[in-house]
Amino acid sequence: MAIELLINVSREESRVARFENGIVTEISIERNRDRGIVGNVYKGRVVKVLPGMQAAFVDIGLAKAAFLYVTDVSHNVEEYARFLEEE
Repeated sequence: MAIELLINVSREESRVARFENGIVTEISIERNRDRGIVGNVYKGRVVKVLPGMQAAFVDIGLAKAAFLYVTDVSHNVEEYARFLEEE
């Protein structure tokens, strides 16, 4: 099975196509202006707690505060604590 990647990068976006035996099996397009921040690790300050929703707004230095559910953190509390101790 021949697998090839075709990559095209411009100022506005990056495009990647995956081919298997000459057939496109996957395409990914990332626009620079729409770059996401999901999955990155940020250090921030809680600015508002929403107990009824079990969530909080966290200031991570962007124009708007980030929204964080308690379940997004509870499984990794020890990992985050180690990260903060290192600073």
